[in-house]
Amino acid sequence: MVISADRFLSDLEMLGAIGWVEGQGMDRAAYSTQYAEARSFVQKRMEEGGLATWIDGVGNLFGRIEGSEEGAPAIMAGSHLDAVPGGGKYDGPLGVVAALEAARAIKEQGIALRHPLEVAGFIAEEGGPLGGTFGSRALAGLIQELPSPDLLARFGLTAEGIEASRRDGGSLCCYLELHIEQGSTLERRGIPVGIPTGIVGISRYAVTVEGEANHAGTTPMKERKDAMRAAADLLSRWFRWVDTRDDFVCNVGVLSLTPGSVAVVPGKAEFTLEIRSLKDAVMTEAADKFRAFAADMNRCPATVRPTVWKGGVDLAPELQDAVERACSGANIPCVRMPSGASHDANSMAHITSSGMIFVPSAGGISHSKDEWTAPEDLARGAEVLTRAILEADRLFS
Repeated sequence: MVISADRFLSDLEMLGAIGWVEGQGMDRAAYSTQYAEARSFVQKRMEEGGLATWIDGVGNLFGRIEGSEEGAPAIMAGSHLDAVPGGGKYDGPLGVVAALEAARAIKEQGIALRHPLEVAGFIAEEGGPLGGTFGSRALAGLIQELPSPDLLARFGLTAEGIEASRRDGGSLCCYLELHIEQGSTLERRGIPVGIPTGIVGISRYAVTVEGEANHAGTTPMKERKDAMRAAADLLSRWFRWVDTRDDFVCNVGVLSLTPGSVAVVPGKAEFTLEIRSLKDAVMTEAADKFRAFAADMNRCPATVRPTVWKGGVDLAPELQDAVERACSGANIPCVRMPSGASHDANSMAHITSSGMIFVPSAGGISHSKDEWTAPEDLARGAEVLTRAILEADRLFS
């Protein structure tokens, strides 16, 4: 192998111990103390490997080795360092540590890249108050509406820092990201590497159903304006329609009732609807259908407010080909497939050619303490990433 598998796996496990809570999973949210410790660990490893490092205005970490051609745009490879609450060790950090190992291996073996190679450890990729993929969106100049002043202060951010983190797409020739699949396709088919062809878009909507709080024992059922029941009826109608389609997925993972008492008819129900599809037009159609259902609610009116829109992207065909050649050179079977999860590559695809590499997730489990990928699959992914970087160096001018 080109890489040092033992060193790579050791670093990945040491990073995975930062923020790990036994029996609960990862506690390493963006901008937390644990996050800062993890970022410092990776930065130290970068510097020990001979990479020049810096942290930008929103907290993204970068390490760089120079290429032989003066002024050539950089190849960037990486992923994110934050985790969902109770998540696993590999979602995001795998791509950062693998890119670091690729840079170290290339440097140590005297392989002369024409392009500089940058390793990126993005911040706040996971969904949260900042909307997910925050660090890479800031780099790509995709933050069109600044977070509220309260959020900026909460995370120690400034408008100036966000703007300063923006990169000119001309400074990059491509972006590559290794990631666990977060699904079961590769494991089910017995294929060790996936080559994503596109990344789904994500849209989210804050839905509020207004009823009337009242005594749960004395108010007759027919006279109630029960916001919970109205919300349930709305969602039942929605999911019946959803079941007639196969071109998008959706989820309601958060629902709250006000005033939230067992003895009070709920006066308000609030939930977040998420819609994902590879096609932006399908997401728009689905959202319009939900709004139409919501508009039919007269007894308990509903409002639907968009909160997140990240359009789907196609990944660069030339990088898909490069990853396929990298797999072929290492005699590793691979398959092209879409990505049902969002990634920093979605942001990066707006400013440069972007590609991804997937390795299997055991049982298709991710965003869980039980997330696991076999060490040989992790190392195989890092090897393919390294070879894909070498292919990209030959591919781009």
